[in-house]
Amino acid sequence: MSSMTSRRLSLEGVRYFDAHCHCDGLPNLNYQGFVIACVSTDYTSARRNLSLKSERVLVGVAVHPWNVHEEDYARVLELAKEADFVGEIGLDFRFSKASKERQAEVLRAFAEAYPDKTFNVHALDAWREALDLIVKLNVRRAIFHWYSGPPELLKDIEGAGYFISVNPFVKVQRKHGLAVSRADPSILLTESDGGYEYRGVFLKPDMIPETLEYLANVKGMDVEELRKTVASNFLKAFQLA
Repeated sequence: MSSMTSRRLSLEGVRYFDAHCHCDGLPNLNYQGFVIACVSTDYTSARRNLSLKSERVLVGVAVHPWNVHEEDYARVLELAKEADFVGEIGLDFRFSKASKERQAEVLRAFAEAYPDKTFNVHALDAWREALDLIVKLNVRRAIFHWYSGPPELLKDIEGAGYFISVNPFVKVQRKHGLAVSRADPSILLTESDGGYEYRGVFLKPDMIPETLEYLANVKGMDVEELRKTVASNFLKAFQLA
């Protein structure tokens, strides 16, 4: 069932890259100058997102840890053949109603079926466990979405050739900000987690330019230099370079 992304995107005029967005939750995808990676959380969102695939939109298919307890993952696994990447998938030891074993079972099934696809990983309170599992399963490329895990794990993520994505809330979420401040720029991606409301804020892709400016200040980099680094990282992470 293994499949590798082979299509090329239209990058003319593109300046910003959103590595994790719930496109099915947005009223539209009219974001000029953006490439957006749309994650799915279940069969219904996957079907909708696949219909949005375009020259500026990548689509991921998977079962979110929050839905593992009620979704027939086998039908989503089959649908993932049509996807550019696998996601949103992973482990959540805080909010998921499914057992840790069941969550790992689903992650293992997708990894065994699609080892060549990029995995967009949710790992709340399970950062080490998720990393260890995908490395064991020989997942070649992975993105740890909204990384707020231990800073000391960053070198292991980097060593495995994986990436972390930075959310607009990096400015106020202490754990996220601390991790990002210590991450090498070579593993940084930007994300919006758009279509999702967090702490009363409806997240959208157009928040990414401001996030880049904040990141550049934290890393002591020129914002244009960081933008180009993030763009290069995105193309590598999604096997587009």
